[in-house]
Amino acid sequence: MGLEILSVIYNLPFHNALHRIEQSVPPIWLMRQAGRYHSHYQNLKKKYSFEELCRQPELACEVTLGPIQDFDFDAAILFSDILFPLDFLGMGLTFNPGPQFKNQLDVKQLQNIEEESFEDYIKFQADSLNLIRKNLPKNKSLIGFVGGPITLYHFATRYNDNDPLLLGLFLKTIDNILTLNIDIQLKSDLDLLMIFDTEANKLTDDEFKSKVIPFIKKQSERHPNKIGYFTKNITTSKYEMLKELEDLKLTVLGSNIDILNELDKTHLSLQGNFSNELFNIEDKNKFKSVLGEFIHYINDFDSSQRAGWISSLDHGVQKTTPEANVHMFIDQIRTKLV
Repeated sequence: MGLEILSVIYNLPFHNALHRIEQSVPPIWLMRQAGRYHSHYQNLKKKYSFEELCRQPELACEVTLGPIQDFDFDAAILFSDILFPLDFLGMGLTFNPGPQFKNQLDVKQLQNIEEESFEDYIKFQADSLNLIRKNLPKNKSLIGFVGGPITLYHFATRYNDNDPLLLGLFLKTIDNILTLNIDIQLKSDLDLLMIFDTEANKLTDDEFKSKVIPFIKKQSERHPNKIGYFTKNITTSKYEMLKELEDLKLTVLGSNIDILNELDKTHLSLQGNFSNELFNIEDKNKFKSVLGEFIHYINDFDSSQRAGWISSLDHGVQKTTPEANVHMFIDQIRTKLV
């Protein structure tokens, strides 16, 4: 399969990693890099609600750009939430501070959804992405995202009575909505779109193969080399299924899998896998020591063996992570790798 050539190369390290081109210093971006650990975000939250920050494009742009300005990540990721498609389904989503739903999901509700109206509903997200791309420095990449169907089903049915008809109808409906959501986001000149599917790690291998893989396969075939996938601490067996998807671009490996020993066994770019728990260490000297061990491990591999690696965490940044750790992580990765 030939390399996809972007019409514009924004961040060269990110481009190189996605195309598995050798380089000594990898790109760096973190899941939840715009969020509660960051003083920039905390100051905005004093004036605006979470929903306002997501739904007002100017605010979503400001939150998204904050980590780029303060930490100099290689890529920005849209500030939004995976649960808005459930609000579109009529569940009445609010945040207080976590997600709450006014209505339960039921079969009748799904049968009466006018899917074609989703584009108007999600316009705030498209407007946000266009504004971010316009204001993002030209040497920075841009990432979009949606939630995975199984993860959205988990949120939608946490308090529901069991209905054997609901899962099948939900997956069919949400597949259509997320497909439209992905199409809309990718019109905004994204470098990559992530499918965040945390709850899929709880599925059996057979369930993962029948309920998750078809959706990822469909999206990666519709948008080859533009789709990345994440589930928390992915097992080796589930990871092997992802490796068979030729048009999938990237997956995230937890610290349970030795990432650099995997790079030469797959066409995928691999993201991770510094532990987000270790990233949360408050003692500066202890964190520096742990990070030094990680960098020593990385330096045991030469740059040709690191082709395709994106430096990141095995999960998102926790709200209690010291900002100083973020600065140190980026500085050490960029200055200590050989």
